[in-house]
Amino acid sequence: MLPERPLAADTTLEAEQRQMEIWRAMTPAQKFALLDDLYSSANLFVEAGIRMRHPDADPEEVRMRRLALTLGRDVVQRLYGFDVGEVA
Repeated sequence: MLPERPLAADTTLEAEQRQMEIWRAMTPAQKFALLDDLYSSANLFVEAGIRMRHPDADPEEVRMRRLALTLGRDVVQRLYGFDVGEVA
């Protein structure tokens, strides 16, 4: 049974159905590659935000701050010995 309206408010039902067809036709490897690209893009956006808030941070500090946002400040401090201070 097909839905009567799309799940996303900004998408037509036809477009959403076509997207589902595309996803269903993808191999697991293609889906994994897509997920990997999305994950990488998300990390780039997070790191860009960190660099905006901490313009003097070197690449390693940016990485530690990103990890702190993901894993938590305490975990980064225990694992890497790096205290990012405030996580933002």
